[in-house]
Amino acid sequence: MKAFIYIQLVLLVLVMGSSDLKAQTYFFDQFPDVWKRSMSNSRELAEAMPANLYDYKPTPEAMSFGDQILHIASNISYLTATINGERKSFFEKEDSQSLDKDSIIEILDAANNYVLELIKETEKSQLDEEIVFANENMTKENIFYLLRGHQTHHRGQCLVYLRLNGIKAPGYVGW
Repeated sequence: MKAFIYIQLVLLVLVMGSSDLKAQTYFFDQFPDVWKRSMSNSRELAEAMPANLYDYKPTPEAMSFGDQILHIASNISYLTATINGERKSFFEKEDSQSLDKDSIIEILDAANNYVLELIKETEKSQLDEEIVFANENMTKENIFYLLRGHQTHHRGQCLVYLRLNGIKAPGYVGW
């Protein structure tokens, strides 16, 4: 009987250990490609809006289309600092009203490429580091998923802006 319990305990430990390994494998093997698809989808969306509508707002209190894209870059600066301690600025906020479509897309590309490089450079031990973010305990790995979720949220808002202007939106890529 003791041998049977011992075998069950060993199997349980092996199964529990492999689930953590699978999560880490996903991050290192698949998340870079997931991020690349997200980058591509964001860029397509930014390119779909004509330059003369980058200041479009559906309501006075809403961000303009261009501000939505710049907000994605600002958030990348903020969130990646929780991962590596470096607050990288992709543009000066006081200059944001003078930026044109091409400049905003360049900023989006730079911010997204910065995240991609950070994904590639981050070690497993860094991913497992716990931090407090928004009064919640989480790992730095969670911040990478938060980056993707935040961008998806604002991409969804931009999609609505396109449709409100009768512009065909790029197809959705969700994996």
